Amino acid sequence: MTTQALLCDRLIDGTGGEAVTDAVVIVEDGRVREAGARSNIPTPADASVIDWSGLTAMPGLIDSHEHLGIDLGDEEGQLAQAPEYTMARCIRTARTVLRSGITTIRDCGERGMVGPLIKRAIDDGVVPGPRVLTAARNICRTGGHGWKMGLEADGEDGLRAAVREVCRDGADFIKIMASGGISTAGSTVMAPEFTDAEFTAIIDEAHRRGRKVAAHGHGGPGVAAAVRAGVDSIEHGLFLTDDDVALMVEQGTYLVVTVGSFVVIREDPAVPQFQKDKVGNALADHLALLGRTRQAGLKLAVGTDENHGKLWFEMQTLCDVGYEPMEAIRTATARGADLLGISDQVGTIEPGKVADVIGVEGDPSIEIAAMKDVRAVMKAGTLQFADGA
Repeated sequence: MTTQALLCDRLIDGTGGEAVTDAVVIVEDGRVREAGARSNIPTPADASVIDWSGLTAMPGLIDSHEHLGIDLGDEEGQLAQAPEYTMARCIRTARTVLRSGITTIRDCGERGMVGPLIKRAIDDGVVPGPRVLTAARNICRTGGHGWKMGLEADGEDGLRAAVREVCRDGADFIKIMASGGISTAGSTVMAPEFTDAEFTAIIDEAHRRGRKVAAHGHGGPGVAAAVRAGVDSIEHGLFLTDDDVALMVEQGTYLVVTVGSFVVIREDPAVPQFQKDKVGNALADHLALLGRTRQAGLKLAVGTDENHGKLWFEMQTLCDVGYEPMEAIRTATARGADLLGISDQVGTIEPGKVADVIGVEGDPSIEIAAMKDVRAVMKAGTLQFADGA
């Protein structure tokens, strides 16, 4: 049995309670045994001590929307590259993501078998990276958004078969397209990608097989149809309306916020002009809507999409539109774990949970900008990054 005592100036356990000062986290065989004030928890005599003096310890972050094998920019050009090169990009990005304090990701679709294979490589210790829940391939309509990297299928029977196929290939959840997208040339952002009956078939089949369903959706009738059919989350939501939010609240649907990707699309000269044109001036209205989601009671999680490792930006954005820092922290920890269906394992620092713990400078419960400076990362009780290495 391996016992560790992680000493820190401050502990945010992710449950929503106030930060505890002069704290300790006792880790036993990769799981949290105890956590709280040092005055209440004696350090075991046989424990190896990990000194995070000057740092705030908090749960490892959960990125609810990533694509390890794609960078923002010319996606079509990247997809024309050999899959071996895509895997090399995944390895690079996985390291970046882990270094930023993200210990769990939901990888929302890669080409071919890249998603399940990078998950296996990380699980086997071949390469460093976060814990991965993979969608394997996106499911899209023929010629729809994401068709160059997804599994194209049409009709209720065809879509049920597609769900079964990606489950066979190792999908932990199902990713579909509810609306058109920004990064696919010729795709109409607000157009629905499936019929109401097709949405129902996909989601029913996925839920029958114990998989949650994430739906790419910016707005329009496709988003509403997917929500009514029981989808578990809407990803992005750039053009959502207050009526969409009300429907999602009624159905208990999560919104995964990915503002950083829109900012990069708008501002980075390397991004193709057709993508910039689709984003247009919508960001200001989207931020205003996000500010109203707090009072509406919408469930939020956060994702970086292809803005790898910058989950702090999404948390900062939520604070900028009116959320409290601790609320923003929970979107990237406990709320993410709930969405992914793994809240019994990660998302908070509590007895019995996997010991995913990160150390940051400052106090993010007061100033969320502290999340930019992750100084140490522990995943499942093993130090992954500390002291600059």
